[in-house]
Amino acid sequence: MKRATIRDVAEKAGVSKSTVSHVINGTRFVEEETKQRVLHVIEELGYRPSVVARSLTTNRTKTIGIIVSDTSNHFFGELIRGIENILSAQDYSLLVCNTDETLEREEHYLNLLLAQQVDGIIAAATSQYWKALELVEMKHLPLVFVDRAFEGMDSHYFVGVNNYTGAYLGTQHLIRCGHQTIGALAGFQRLSSMRERLAGFRQALQDHHLPVHEEWIVSSTLTPESGRESATRILSQPDRPEALFISNNFLSLGTLLALNDLGLNCPRDVGLVSFDDHPWAAVSNPPLTVVRQPVLDIGERAAQILLSLLDGDEVDEFKHLLECELIIRKSCR
Repeated sequence: MKRATIRDVAEKAGVSKSTVSHVINGTRFVEEETKQRVLHVIEELGYRPSVVARSLTTNRTKTIGIIVSDTSNHFFGELIRGIENILSAQDYSLLVCNTDETLEREEHYLNLLLAQQVDGIIAAATSQYWKALELVEMKHLPLVFVDRAFEGMDSHYFVGVNNYTGAYLGTQHLIRCGHQTIGALAGFQRLSSMRERLAGFRQALQDHHLPVHEEWIVSSTLTPESGRESATRILSQPDRPEALFISNNFLSLGTLLALNDLGLNCPRDVGLVSFDDHPWAAVSNPPLTVVRQPVLDIGERAAQILLSLLDGDEVDEFKHLLECELIIRKSCR
């Protein structure tokens, strides 16, 4: 069956092609009766406007680029859901890119999104200073960062959480449960979020006059395998800590595997608190005490800021920090 064209719609509705275009794109006032007639014909013929042609008319592609490290991580899946909740209501489509925390893939996908002429970008930056930022600035493209900050961000929009306070709360809970010796799976220290969480962990120990044992603090990539290796490294020591603060949900999954490998029981042998909530945290054995981020809210707030920038509206603040919540379950005695 032949695909309907804008000419077919115009002829059947008894209007010009330009009038059909104005109805579709909202680029000029059209009498309500004429508008409804055109919309009825569009639905009757099943006409679908060309994205390319539409972008030439409106100077917008109605697409937004999303750059994250790993969509298999529940955090980023929920973040994208929050972004989509806001943008889909405004008829925007998303182009999602995974960087795997590598600078090369990040720069590759940024160039790809620019070539696709996306209307804006929401990004969880991998590098401490986003390598290809100048490319976006030269294009005058609206840009909002989420989750991770970097040097020189004062004039760029950012939505995240207070990682320092969240980590402090989680570590303080371990201390209040009676744990005096605590280690940490510190994650990927190139990321600002991981550095801030480690700083909060350290400060909580210092404020409660407890020693910081450097041999019990292990940095790593953010995978279950790395979590398993890091936890095994700490808990295999003759003088092991009584508890662990874990900086990421994938690392906590690896830690549970390590406990099983070593024949250790949580919370009897080792207390745990993890940053990030996730579906399996509440049903693991034992259910994990976590520092929950308002991930959906982060995504929605970032999308709302991006829409404001696209509409030429002013956004009062560059930095938007949301608060975390300590969810107490059964992984601390």
